[in-house]
Amino acid sequence: MAAKAADSIRETPARRGGGKLAQALAQAMGESLLPGDMAFEKGALAEAAQFTLDAAARRESGEPVVILSSAAEGRRFMRIALINDDMPFLVDSVAATVSARGLSIDRLMHPVVAVRRDASGAIEAFPEEGGEVPRESMIYIQTPRLDAKERRALEKDLAVTLTDVRAAVHDWPKLREAIRADADRIAGPDAEGAALLRWLEGGMLTQLGHVTRHRDGTHTNVLGICRKSAKAILADPSYERAFAWFDARGESAQVPLIVKANRMSNVHRRVPLDLFIVPVHEGGKLVALSIHAGVWTSASLATPPAQVPRLRAELAQLNDKFGFDPSGHAGKALVHALTALPHDLLIGFTDADIERVATTMMGLVDRPRPRLALVEAPLSRHLFAFVWMPRDMLSTQVRLRIEELLEEGAGAQALDWSLQVEGGNLALLRYVLDYRESHGTPDERAIELAIQTLLRGWGEAVESELAADEEPTRAAALAGRYAESFPT
Repeated sequence: MAAKAADSIRETPARRGGGKLAQALAQAMGESLLPGDMAFEKGALAEAAQFTLDAAARRESGEPVVILSSAAEGRRFMRIALINDDMPFLVDSVAATVSARGLSIDRLMHPVVAVRRDASGAIEAFPEEGGEVPRESMIYIQTPRLDAKERRALEKDLAVTLTDVRAAVHDWPKLREAIRADADRIAGPDAEGAALLRWLEGGMLTQLGHVTRHRDGTHTNVLGICRKSAKAILADPSYERAFAWFDARGESAQVPLIVKANRMSNVHRRVPLDLFIVPVHEGGKLVALSIHAGVWTSASLATPPAQVPRLRAELAQLNDKFGFDPSGHAGKALVHALTALPHDLLIGFTDADIERVATTMMGLVDRPRPRLALVEAPLSRHLFAFVWMPRDMLSTQVRLRIEELLEEGAGAQALDWSLQVEGGNLALLRYVLDYRESHGTPDERAIELAIQTLLRGWGEAVESELAADEEPTRAAALAGRYAESFPT
């Protein structure tokens, strides 16, 4: 990784060579602007191109360059230039890394250009007819300024991200081979599990890493991000729990075991990594775990449940159990619930948990109201919380207070959250909590009541207090007449 201070790139071969290279790069950068992007002020595009050219002026083959510099002359923004071999996932991964530092991206350009360099790595030309000349990604970003300490931290984050992207892209063919091999190995005892792995390998999972963990703690077949930032994809106690989970269930174990990592993906989308764990047996004994790491694609998350292996079996099972007509109201409501609920979480739940969460949501679509469902993940590493409410009740303050109630009630720290708003009036907040150090089982009903108390209106709160001493009908009448007369 080549990282340079702005002062060290003021005198470069590209700059000494005149303005033709800068003009060519400025044209390419301008052409990369999207229709909705703001136009540059006079001379600003040329400055951005020169800054990017200076960063790209000399680069060793296969080594990315990252430059961060605060703009001169009192202007309140920071420039970032990232030069790399062209490959997938660069822009979305870099943008997610910048955003994770709380920075807004005010401008982003990403020309991909053919670059001819000399033996020392210095730019000689941008050939119009690229031919066999390598193409390089030149990303230019403007954000609000950071102090020197924060810039160094962001520079380090970007270096890790680019290293992970390169490792995942380089090892992608081997990652595909590994997941196909595991699908073939479990095809007999678990046809739906094998079908799921093949479905994911067919473009529904952004495969990022793989490792085989042996009983003695050694690792083999280490690929992608698992040989870079995610070397410890799971902690040792989690590996022990995984071995114990398969040992306890034997041949009845549902394969693959699907869990969330505590580690965020640096590639493509900044979300917790999904792990798919397949047991490896030799001579009838469990000797290792084959672990695939990745993130679900947007297409896979939006796929109807009837087309997703394992979820399709759950859908059929629930229809049979409750006697739902797939073309009737209840059958359609079940499909809607399983479609709206996050596939990446749902698919790792037990049958009982899928039934509980799906049927809870079925009753809320037509009549939105505050409800809670808690699900303990396999291996007891995470607790998933589903909080439904009428969307008009939702605000940042409410979201944060609900997070506090969950953390207090579960004795666990929130790792991630997401929001989904239905086309109607139903909002769903989803939380992932780190449950590894928690003891006991959280009181779901008590937490739900606390959330309902938080969300109910002032009139309902007054009526509830009056109902402690008055008849329900009189309490309702008094609250309706006088509640708004009291300060809230």
